Amino acid sequence: MKSILHMFRRYSLASSLNLLGLVLAFTGCYILLTQINFVGSYNHGIKDYKDLHRVYIQGILEDGEWASTSSRLLADNLHKCSQIKSVGYMRAYGDIYFDKEGTTISNPATLISDDFMATMGAELVDGTLDVKNATNDDIFIPASLAEKYFGKVMVAGERMKLPEGRYYHIAGVYKDWPKNCNFRNAVYLSLGDENKDNINNFNYQVYIRTHSNADEATVNANMKNIFKNLAKDAHYDDNVDNFHFAAMSLGKTYMNGYDPWVDCGNKTVFYILQLAVVLLLFVALINYANFSMAVAPIRMRGINTRKVMGESNWSLRWHQVAEGIVITLCAFALAMLLASGIGKWESIEEYTLGSIAVADNLGVAVAVLAVSIIIGILSTLYSARYITSFQPALALKGNFGLTPRGRLVRQVLVCLQLVMAAVMVIFVCVIFSQRYYIYNSDYGYDKDELLFGELLDLPEESYQPMRLELEKTNGVESATFSRTAIGIEDATMSWGRGDDDNRYFFTVLPVDWKFLRTCGIGIIEGRDFKETDGDVYIINEAMKKKYPRLEVDKPLSKDDLPIVGVCQNFRVFTTRKDNSTEPVAFIIFGEKYANWSPRFTHLYLRLAANTDKVAIRKNVDKVLRTFYGDKPLPEMKFLDDCLENSYRDEMRFMTQIEASTILVFIITIIGVFCLTMFETEYRRKEIAIRKVMGSSIGEVLSLFTRRYTLPLILSFAVAAPIGYYLSEQWLQNFAEHTSIHWWIFPLAFVVVGIVVLLTVIVQSWRVATMNPVESIKTE
Repeated sequence: MKSILHMFRRYSLASSLNLLGLVLAFTGCYILLTQINFVGSYNHGIKDYKDLHRVYIQGILEDGEWASTSSRLLADNLHKCSQIKSVGYMRAYGDIYFDKEGTTISNPATLISDDFMATMGAELVDGTLDVKNATNDDIFIPASLAEKYFGKVMVAGERMKLPEGRYYHIAGVYKDWPKNCNFRNAVYLSLGDENKDNINNFNYQVYIRTHSNADEATVNANMKNIFKNLAKDAHYDDNVDNFHFAAMSLGKTYMNGYDPWVDCGNKTVFYILQLAVVLLLFVALINYANFSMAVAPIRMRGINTRKVMGESNWSLRWHQVAEGIVITLCAFALAMLLASGIGKWESIEEYTLGSIAVADNLGVAVAVLAVSIIIGILSTLYSARYITSFQPALALKGNFGLTPRGRLVRQVLVCLQLVMAAVMVIFVCVIFSQRYYIYNSDYGYDKDELLFGELLDLPEESYQPMRLELEKTNGVESATFSRTAIGIEDATMSWGRGDDDNRYFFTVLPVDWKFLRTCGIGIIEGRDFKETDGDVYIINEAMKKKYPRLEVDKPLSKDDLPIVGVCQNFRVFTTRKDNSTEPVAFIIFGEKYANWSPRFTHLYLRLAANTDKVAIRKNVDKVLRTFYGDKPLPEMKFLDDCLENSYRDEMRFMTQIEASTILVFIITIIGVFCLTMFETEYRRKEIAIRKVMGSSIGEVLSLFTRRYTLPLILSFAVAAPIGYYLSEQWLQNFAEHTSIHWWIFPLAFVVVGIVVLLTVIVQSWRVATMNPVESIKTE
């Protein structure tokens, strides 16, 4: 401990910076590990999750894609499989709004089967979870909603008021699901008889709980046989021999599933986060090892004096390793304090998954503690052996500050740091390019002047009057309605039409007649919709190309609706999908689909260019208020405002990698700074003599910067292909993505080079400008 305090007193700046580097590395490592643990344990918090499976079907979608939804008739008959204990299924219902003394509280709602809660292993807090005997007015709510609405959780038997004055009766309260699981803390309602005995409506997410010794292959085969028998009895038209079933363990679905809404785990991102942890720890290890090697010559005489006094090599080396462990433990303690402080930051939830509080992640904290001890040992082992490897007489006499062996080791360690820093900088440059691409690439329509919002509980008879009033608003050029939002989701309604010989699969977008012209989606064949249209299609160019048999002014298939036009391709989904090949059909609902409700769920407004958008929003809200009264108004947004939420996982990952890169960069710069500090300390006499012989300050600075030029070039030569590979792998998560531009690599090299060389110059300046007489006297 005395040696540590002595080193901090004598070289306070270098020692403090070294400690800071360890603290930052451990903090970043801990936070990233909480994210890795959150994703890696997805769905593991559900009771007996290993016996719970999600059902997927291959065959109802084209191109061999798996569907995450099944028909209710199949779900109701899966109990015939002896290896299945119970079956639960659900359908998303949208949001439900409650009135609490004039304040609106919203919560997602889901329709569920009788055995859903029991199959999922939901834990009862109050009341009952018996869905089978629930009425249409009974609901099952999470404890968090009960606390929010009533201020307590024991509320079974209470009522919750809807804005229109109707009441729901609380039949039961269940314990909130873990944050890292497929299920939202929704208000659950009974499905009742919806689509009972219907084999054609594939609209339900089905979960099965199997016996612990169940074989997945056998379960899958049994499900197929059950469906074949049902299809035969129901005279189902599709060729069921082409259908395949998969019961995937719930612990695997997040990373391997097929539902873009909930199976949104990404293996590449998961592995890159793990790599970022390794890089952070490796940089910290190298940094501390380099520091230990740099101070070794200073400690040479003191340690070998103790050796002369009779202390053994083993004891001397152990004391140095123990000092390393003490320093890394101090760094760990400070890192946990820093992480706790960051965890209390209100905005941290925007950048992390789940809690990063130490109390909620004790396992992760223990892992970082163990790693910190290992780093303390490994980073001091070599320097401890090096210091004690000389004969005492030689060590007490000589100056080992610039021995070729010591300089080579330190130089190699710095090169490794530079490689990792350059890799991270290249990757971050690609991340910025992809972010720019997401916001600024061609969407197939002018998104910058398009305002849209989700309609809430709007009667169909209000659509036309609302449009007329909105189009009277100054700055609003056109208003239209649709049943979905475009450009910000990965899944929407899809249809299959035709027969086995001419089968068409496509995404269908119900809209009103002004939608395409309001969004600016051009017609390339046929015509646009008319106000008098009903039960007609307009298909996109990709659908026309995929199915060349389709013709304008002819039905899409026998007994189906006619196609009146072909529009240009546009971005209907996010960039995770290839929108250029996605077949899409706009549809105007007429008599054939008169019972569809709600017909529209989104309002779109085309604004005039160069207008005051803030003022327009206020005027639009005034118009909407006349139709909504005291109900909550739709939140009108521009597409760019929604993209952050649509790409929240990607944006969160980008932020985490950017923060990790900054940490790696800071730690690397600390290493270079400390190394240069000790290098100049060891060469003070040489520099003084050079100045006496006529060398300028610039020549002295050049002497030090030249030492880093070749390592920079070599490091970047190694880093460039690694950075390219990582970037390419990450970009594969986007079907539409930016190119890895050539200019990224020289830019990254310049950034790393400038920062490193400026660090060297700043640290060398002090010695280069010192009076040479003073340097020679004190040497």
